[in-house]
Parts: sequence; C-alpha cells; structure tokens
Amino acid sequence: FDADSGSLVNVEPSTGSILAMCGTPDFDPNDFGNVEDIGVYNNQSIFTPYEPGSIFKPFTLAAGLDTGAITPNSLFSDPGFVRVDDRTIHNANDKTYGTIAMTTALEESVNTAMVWVMQRTGKDVFAEYVRHFGFGTLSGVQLNSEVAGTIDSLSRSGEVFAATASFGQGITATPLQIAMAYAAIANGGTLMVPQMIDEMRYADGTVDPMRPKSVRQVIDTKTAVTLAGMLVSAIENGHGKRAGVPGYWVAGKTGTAQIAVNGVYSETAFNGSFAGFAPVDDPKFAMVVKIENPKSDHILYAESTAAPLFGEIAKYLLQYYRIAPTR
Repeated sequence: FDADSGSLVNVEPSTGSILAMCGTPDFDPNDFGNVEDIGVYNNQSIFTPYEPGSIFKPFTLAAGLDTGAITPNSLFSDPGFVRVDDRTIHNANDKTYGTIAMTTALEESVNTAMVWVMQRTGKDVFAEYVRHFGFGTLSGVQLNSEVAGTIDSLSRSGEVFAATASFGQGITATPLQIAMAYAAIANGGTLMVPQMIDEMRYADGTVDPMRPKSVRQVIDTKTAVTLAGMLVSAIENGHGKRAGVPGYWVAGKTGTAQIAVNGVYSETAFNGSFAGFAPVDDPKFAMVVKIENPKSDHILYAESTAAPLFGEIAKYLLQYYRIAPTR
C-alpha cells in the first residue's frame, strides 16, 4: 500500500497471552546498525499511540448498552451533522442516514450516532468506561518502552471532547491497548493483563508459570455478547466484509482516521485499522491491524487495506487452530 508503517497485535482473549506482535519498518538484528532512522528500533505496537478512529466506536456502544442507555434497536434520526458546544460534527463524506437503529449505525460507521450514544450515556459515565477498558493507562505488558496514550481531553469541561472521542478522534491509544480492549469484549467483558512471558525458568531448575491475570470486569457478559453480535453484523452488512472468512462468524470493525499534521487534520493522510475477533461463539484470537498513511487514492480507507489483511490472517489462524466451519 506504499504506507509509512504498519503494525499488528494478536492476543488470546481468555488468557491475555500475546500470540503475535509485529511492525514495519523494521531492522535486521544481525545488521542492526544499518538503518536510516533510529525510530525503527521502537516497538510500534506499544510505543506509538495514534487516534484510532472508528474502531473505537464499539466502546462507545459498550457504555451505552451496559448502562441501558441504548439497545441494538434504539432508533436515531440522523440529519448528517450534530452541533456540540461551538463545533459542528459531520459524518464521513458528509453523508446523511435518516432514521437508523444502533446496529445499522455501527455497520455504516455513523459519527453522529456515536455522539448521540455518548450524550445519552452521559459524558462522565462514558469517560469512566473508556478508562475501564484500559485506555489512558499502561497495560502492564512485560516489555520496556510502553506508553499509555492519552485520553486527557475527556477530563476537560467541554462536551465536544467526549463527542469526538466517541468516534475515536482527539484521543490516542496503542495497538496493544486496542487489541486488549477488543479481547475484553470477546472474553465476556473481562479485561486481561497482556502476557508476553509463558514461564520463568531459574538456574536451580525452578519453573514459575505465568498465570492469566484479570484487570476487571468492564461490561456485563450479556452486554459483551450483544456487542459481539453487532460486530458480526458490521462485517456481514457493513464496511468490513473483506475481513470476513467464509464458513465462520467473525466480529470486527473498520476504522479510517484522519492524521493530524501540524495541528490540523489532513484531508489526504489516514490511518486505516481493523480490529476484531473470531470465531465469535468461542473466540480464539483478538487482533488489530493498523496501516499508516497508504498512498494510493483507491486504498485510502481501512476497508481496502487493514480489513482484507485482517481477513487473510484470520483465515490462516482458523485453519491453524483446526477450528471447523460453523456456517
């Protein structure tokens, strides 16, 4: 895609074990001095936070569903824009969707609907759920140089900051944080500590296995199951079709976020992401794929970049784990 960079994190939802983590540009450990930029030494999955865009929308819906502020069938009348404080927020490509249910809002990735959900949930309650999903804090992974990202804007008095956060702009997160948060949905609402180490072996022969550790129950199990079903619909009927795998129910969401350049959002530079998990009835992996600033006009959006890559890897994993098709 002639992108500036790419990263991927794949975790086991039930244990928090990190199954895979990679990024590019990279370096050859056998020739580590032969690099053009020392930035390649950083682990992008934990060191480089970014505005995630629409892959953040499921967490807004999670807050609304868990508090009872909405249901999947709650109706929202979309005029194509919403006025918050002194700002006007539009949908992508200035689209207007009319009266739609929340599941459709997720399928079509409607920004104004997410603002409405945040307002019905309440700004402060929404911010609390964002924190409980692990954003704005270190995950506790056993690696150096992890950064926390920032959700500081949610502490500001204006409602517009929560409004933009509801669709993943104005806050930052690392790919690992996003993967763990999706894994929490896949894990019945329980957020786990990411585990890089399987066991510690000592010189005296002692072996100390690393046991799974839960952080907290973020949302009710019923909420998690409901949201998982909505995420399946986002692949089946929305912009994530190319992330699907024939024969399986896969849950996930696309995200195409404008990149801020010198304090102004670019009209041509985007981060494309896809996050999800499979198989939805007994998830074996949760994964996030991020592609930074693809250059070709017809592949700017995540549905043409991150989504098909997610689908390709998901198909491999389902075969690797010998999971029989259920469709």
